[in-house]
Amino acid sequence: MANNPDNPPNQENNDAATETTPLLSPKPAQERYSVFTTSQKRLIILTAALASSFSPFSANIYYPSLNSIAKDLHVSSSQINLTITTYMICQGLAPAFMGSLADQAGRRPAYIICFVIYICGNIALALQHSYPALLVLRAVQSCGSSGTVALASAVAADVITSAERGTYMGIASLGNILAPSLGPILGGVLSQYLGWQAVFWFLAIAAVAFFVPLLLFFPETCRAIVGDGSIPSRGWNQSVLNCWQGRKRKHICDRNYANSHITQDETPRTKIQFPNPHATLRLLFRLPTGLVLLANGIVFASYYSVTAGIPSQFKEIYQLGDLGLGLSFIPAGMGSLVSATFNGILVDWNYQRMSKKVRGEVSPNQKHDHHDFPIERTRLQIGLPMMMTAAISVGVYGILMALKPPLPVALGFVFVISFCITAAYNVMSVLIVDLYYSTPATAMAANNLVRCFLGAGATAIVHPMIQKWGVTVTYLIVAGVMMGVSPLLVLVYWRGMQWRIR
Repeated sequence: MANNPDNPPNQENNDAATETTPLLSPKPAQERYSVFTTSQKRLIILTAALASSFSPFSANIYYPSLNSIAKDLHVSSSQINLTITTYMICQGLAPAFMGSLADQAGRRPAYIICFVIYICGNIALALQHSYPALLVLRAVQSCGSSGTVALASAVAADVITSAERGTYMGIASLGNILAPSLGPILGGVLSQYLGWQAVFWFLAIAAVAFFVPLLLFFPETCRAIVGDGSIPSRGWNQSVLNCWQGRKRKHICDRNYANSHITQDETPRTKIQFPNPHATLRLLFRLPTGLVLLANGIVFASYYSVTAGIPSQFKEIYQLGDLGLGLSFIPAGMGSLVSATFNGILVDWNYQRMSKKVRGEVSPNQKHDHHDFPIERTRLQIGLPMMMTAAISVGVYGILMALKPPLPVALGFVFVISFCITAAYNVMSVLIVDLYYSTPATAMAANNLVRCFLGAGATAIVHPMIQKWGVTVTYLIVAGVMMGVSPLLVLVYWRGMQWRIR
């Protein structure tokens, strides 16, 4: 296996890895999982979380500028909205290719390609003055940034065991969670005072400022390339810091590498094939993975249906201006932040509890054999209640908004909805990585594909539904859909382990 230092890192074919759930292969129970220290893990995952924030941030910082862009380019609002649809389509499709590349070539090459495309796309967007160019370049921008979302979860899976995955995956998702709340606020300020081009200049400058340190210091974590981190990387998998440290080790053998018996010169080169999205698409039709992906996509789409309705509903009921509407997204961001922190601790606690019950004490930095471990039940014991609570909260929110409650009450329910939906989404994302920890980028690309397409659909239909049926009926339908897919997770809870072993 690629994550066993005693075997060549490219011995396992990455495409074939997705054919069989990696949990089926027994692992040595006491084998070290990662050489990175706790502080190094936190810094690595925080970096991945910040990188992943560029995709949702770019999507949401754009919204306050829509009217100004339409006016300057002499196009209709419908045509400008098409650039949003294009962005979300690419946001779903691009990670299918980038995830495959990241699992073959490594995380650093994938990050380099993503940021080069993204930076060039933003500079071009700031300089263009035509609608066709805007439409095409928004797609380019999306292709560059969207791969980083799947990469964040992949990096977390590279260095973190299942015992700690709840907390660290929550950290990895923070950028993706907070960006939709913070983006509209900053976008409104930039567009109003500096013009809509300033939005793209800001994104380009921020990306360069982030990319340079990443290029210099971020280590390769892909287990197919560096195993538990003790196998030396080379080429573009090697950071400048790695190169400097490698020179110092020419005559002094580091004790971490002594265990691997593999030197940089002896490490075979990984054979890189053209990125294959079929590996990602196949996961949609596997059990139990496909059911988890569908349920997670519905949860994400429900969140977007609530946040997409906030501007029109809050403006009509509370007469809020653009700045007030932007600030009304803060409770959503705070709910997600609190959820990612609290729920991650709860998920890890439940894993430790189940591990002690099934197989005794487990060290957080050891590889864990999940072949006969009920990982599906362990995760969904937290995820299912959160999903059902979220559905109830959305339904009550719809009823309350029809009654025009005080603004603090409405914002309080936005906080609760955000908390519960984020908790359910993160738990199912952790489960997906647990099932495919040897190819996590490919697995999370499948998750990203489903959530983006369902999220785009929810965003497109929520306003027509509210106009036709009213806010109460609309959000009761959303709550009903969430409740309707919960039996799928019940099936995974009871039969997931049987399907996986089969």
